[in-house]
Amino acid sequence: MQKGNAAYIKTINKKLILQCIKEGKAITRADISKRLSLSKPTVSTLVNQLLEDDLIYESGNGQAANVGGRKPVNLMFNSKQSYIIGIDIGGTNVRSGITDLNGDVCAYRNFPTQQHLGKNLFKEIKRSAESMKDQLKIDDKKILGVGVGTPGVTNVAEGIVLEAPALRWKHFPIKERLKEIFDLPIEVDNDVNISVLGEHWKGIGKDKSNLIYIAIGTGIGSGIMINGSLYRGSNYSAGEIGYLVTNRVHAKDFHPVYEGYGFLESISSGSSIGKQLSDKIGKDVTAKEAFAFYKQNHKDAIEVINLALENLAIGLANYVSLFDPELIILGGGVSGSFSIIQEQVIDIMKRYTPRTCEVQQTTFGKEAGIVGAAALFLKEHDTLFNI
Repeated sequence: MQKGNAAYIKTINKKLILQCIKEGKAITRADISKRLSLSKPTVSTLVNQLLEDDLIYESGNGQAANVGGRKPVNLMFNSKQSYIIGIDIGGTNVRSGITDLNGDVCAYRNFPTQQHLGKNLFKEIKRSAESMKDQLKIDDKKILGVGVGTPGVTNVAEGIVLEAPALRWKHFPIKERLKEIFDLPIEVDNDVNISVLGEHWKGIGKDKSNLIYIAIGTGIGSGIMINGSLYRGSNYSAGEIGYLVTNRVHAKDFHPVYEGYGFLESISSGSSIGKQLSDKIGKDVTAKEAFAFYKQNHKDAIEVINLALENLAIGLANYVSLFDPELIILGGGVSGSFSIIQEQVIDIMKRYTPRTCEVQQTTFGKEAGIVGAAALFLKEHDTLFNI
């Protein structure tokens, strides 16, 4: 066997053993040998290396055999061996956090985006990261790298945001700017892509291979996971559900509510719902206020929201027909009115789809993008961790 092949097999076995320990919670060397069909000497050698790397530790809480003798030593995963910085750059807020290797958020910061959107944005991101490291009493040696989610279409290979209307970015070199403030490996992707990764790793999409995550906020975007892998498309623009045309009559006179936004999001996004109702009643209202009016049987609010949800339902029905997902997860600010959305959207979807599909609200809160950004880093960067 060539040395290169031997090294590759050793790395694969090491990953398998670490994954086995992570999933087993408390497991012995003998258990690993049986589960993975690896020889005991191979397991012992690789376990010793993982112990030296501080990725696992020994616990003496194993059960003694019935015939007596020394208790077996259990092996436990050390989730605090390293950390990941996760950053979610949104049009309204920039949320950042530091997670451990289990995806648990150990520190959290946020600040308003627009206030710092000029030349101070990246300085503020750096300041937040340093503050969190100080809080946890760690330095860059304990950090594997940085995962970042941004709005808009993102060229992952080149680290460029091709277009993000919410940030007024076009062909923006996001990765280059991040390298100016972080001397660490960096992975960047679209914010809804990192959301579906986070849901698959730690959220309600765990253990499902075919997922759609749809964020309904200022605009509407989606992340698509097929057979456990993120689908980005040939130009990194897969999942731009906001551009779906869901009504051919209205499409003839289509003019986007905001420049750069597509047909569906110009009818069904939070910003467009708020603007449509504002225009009708002559008073500025937000989407949240529009849904509150809806609950009070406000005539104009009912008209605006019914139209928005009908178009959204048709968009979701198209997704179900095309991708046959196990689950659709709704996130973003508008998903806060999920009870109203669910009541209307599910019934409309059933009329247009070959089969039903479960639709759920995300269970993540403000830390969703941080967990997703950490998941992105672990998925894309070459580490021992499989998620």
